[in-house]
Amino acid sequence: MNKKPIATELRLAIVLVPLMAVLTILSPRFLTLDNLTNVVWSVCFIGILSSGAIYPRITGGIDLSLGSTAALSGIVVDLFMNRMGIPWIPSIFLTVVIGSLVGLFNGFIVAKIKIPAFVVTMAAKTYLYGIALVVSQGAMLAILEPKPFILISTGRFLGLPNPIYIMVALVITSQFVLRRTAFGRQVMAVGSNEVAARLSGVDPDRVRLISYTISGGTSAVGGVILASLTQQVFAAAASGIELDVMTALVIGGTSAVGGRGSVVGALIGAIMVAFIINGLNLLNVPNLYQPIAIGTVIILALLLNEGYLVPKRRTLSRA
Repeated sequence: MNKKPIATELRLAIVLVPLMAVLTILSPRFLTLDNLTNVVWSVCFIGILSSGAIYPRITGGIDLSLGSTAALSGIVVDLFMNRMGIPWIPSIFLTVVIGSLVGLFNGFIVAKIKIPAFVVTMAAKTYLYGIALVVSQGAMLAILEPKPFILISTGRFLGLPNPIYIMVALVITSQFVLRRTAFGRQVMAVGSNEVAARLSGVDPDRVRLISYTISGGTSAVGGVILASLTQQVFAAAASGIELDVMTALVIGGTSAVGGRGSVVGALIGAIMVAFIINGLNLLNVPNLYQPIAIGTVIILALLLNEGYLVPKRRTLSRA
């Protein structure tokens, strides 16, 4: 079992606690239940997308179509429910299936035709945005019905918003798959050394197909949650979310070249960035300084994950 991701998660947790302590000292409003709930709620969308986007990243690829897939999914679920009259549960299911098929198509081109993932998913980001424009006719569509669909994101259970539970369920499931299943080990193996993985009986093409399919499916789930939360859908609803997801993955210890990653680490990374932004807002720091703070956190996280900020153990030489 690869122990480095676990060490990374512990390091991030150790960094997170002092960060919260500093923000609490600077702003007493920070460490309140309502504020902390709002911060975690704000990263739900990123956490949901990260739970699937991590698979292509660990295999050495990348999925840049997350935002377009999510936005199109919101438009599609509205089409099914409010224009075709399909009940909301089958509508959500069909939407997730369509998102998964989009991911499968991306994976097929990456795995079988051998076109770089960056190019494939960047193209997908563009044409999916175009499809979303056509389906929505370039308009912003309101979703006010059905009520159970709206309650997916606006409802609460035990005082916490429903999206938090959905995010936690997906993160735990994804982490379990990566750490405790044969497929998770295959994903790590393909990202670490594809030739060695192939020689050991792993089919890298199959692993990539499944990885991009999962990424498309979780993007669709995120799009459904976003549509329920905002009660409106449009082609640019999730524009730029790819950068936020990749930032969370990098801070969370996912390797830039593949072979290593942690969904829990990505969630902690997203929460760290959200805490910093929230703290700056509470301290009335102008928004123009936020990119500097976030960029600094990314650099420090990279150094931390690679062990540069961790004291080296000294080994005693025998006489």
